[in-house]
Amino acid sequence: MPVPSTIITLPLSVPISTGQEAIWQIIRDLDKRGPWAVADIDSSTVKSVITTISEYVARLERGGFIEVVGTKPVPGRTLMKANLYRVKVKTSEAPRVRRDGTPAPPSAQQQMWRAMRSLQQFTYRDLARIATTDDLKIGEVTAKTYVQRLSDAGYLQLLQPAKNSGGLAIYRLNRKMNSGPLAPQILRTHFVFDPNRKVVVGDPSLADNAEAV
Repeated sequence: MPVPSTIITLPLSVPISTGQEAIWQIIRDLDKRGPWAVADIDSSTVKSVITTISEYVARLERGGFIEVVGTKPVPGRTLMKANLYRVKVKTSEAPRVRRDGTPAPPSAQQQMWRAMRSLQQFTYRDLARIATTDDLKIGEVTAKTYVQRLSDAGYLQLLQPAKNSGGLAIYRLNRKMNSGPLAPQILRTHFVFDPNRKVVVGDPSLADNAEAV
């Protein structure tokens, strides 16, 4: 008889992602202490690509989420100055903006997480249908993969297993794992990063699989 695997929760000492969500959380932390520059974000994360950070900051400025409040000298470059910014629109969820500053649709995972938090129960097919919007179509394969990963990490409770006759598994969100508005992110190791609690959650027996959503 197989031994049940154990769900573990690991706190993070460094940012797990260099995407917009991670950059925005660093910006929010920096802004609590006063004006900040792009270089301050870069020094706060170990995996950042400076061009990615600069591009996202430019989008945020064009979208009105941040504003320039001054400048400061660039170390080692006498004639150069870096912009200092402050956050204008305070939001826990990272703004998704296009290059011209106009709003971009939420990610597929964010849409599905919102749907999960509002539904009493669901199948992956329900999730794909309900989370789809005019701006973003979510495929059933994407929804099925996300549901399976969150289920493996303990975020979902299985109410009814799938049936050989074609009936789909029915799930609901585990109330104890309803950690906040930000969607848990799937990592390549099958672990899940919870940006609300800033921890990695998952089943160590699955951690050697390199597949990603």
